[in-house]
Amino acid sequence: MIHKLKPLAALLASALISTGALAATQTLDAGNYTITYDDTALGLFGTPVLTSSGIAFAPGGTPGFTAVNTVLQSIAALTITADAGYKLTSFNLNEKGSYFKVGGDSVVFVGGKLTVQDLVNTGNSVVKDISSGSPLSVTTTFDQNFKTETWSATAGASLAASKVHVSIFDVLGAIPFNGGYASIGKSNVILDVTVAAVPEPQSFAMLLAGLGIVGAVARRRRIGA
Repeated sequence: MIHKLKPLAALLASALISTGALAATQTLDAGNYTITYDDTALGLFGTPVLTSSGIAFAPGGTPGFTAVNTVLQSIAALTITADAGYKLTSFNLNEKGSYFKVGGDSVVFVGGKLTVQDLVNTGNSVVKDISSGSPLSVTTTFDQNFKTETWSATAGASLAASKVHVSIFDVLGAIPFNGGYASIGKSNVILDVTVAAVPEPQSFAMLLAGLGIVGAVARRRRIGA
């Protein structure tokens, strides 16, 4: 009886492992392209959802994407594939959050990289800095009831490809000095994806033929005139 149970146990274990591996891979269908990601490779970004122009992350939970008197970093990795008849052309990242610091010497900062790698023509890639829109220099005081300030950061990459790997590497820093305090958190991340239709060979040939006919008619009219 024991010998009969061993193969069954092995089969069940294999099935569980396979199910777990499949469950980690998620796909979002955006209409003209799909976004695939491993839900264990999103770091502190949280689960993405589709928007009208791409995807959005809303970091939350515990510990969230917040640096308190330290430097925090995380990476989100995605694979984006254009549907037949379309090509990916650009990727624009917009991030938002808030910060709080006490003491004139304390500092907070935002940084990172947006990387787009062509998975078909692997020699093509674009790497862009993620930079804040304005200096994060406001310091709060007791009189201001420790008011928080908002920040935003952007990065944009252009690359024509049918399939790409996109990684978002984010760094948040909150460094206190001289007895101060510093905190900075990320609350929203949006990645907009732009696609363009690619004419099929038959359509392109018909277009050229149509232009040729128009040109021939125009020449005949000039000759007739």
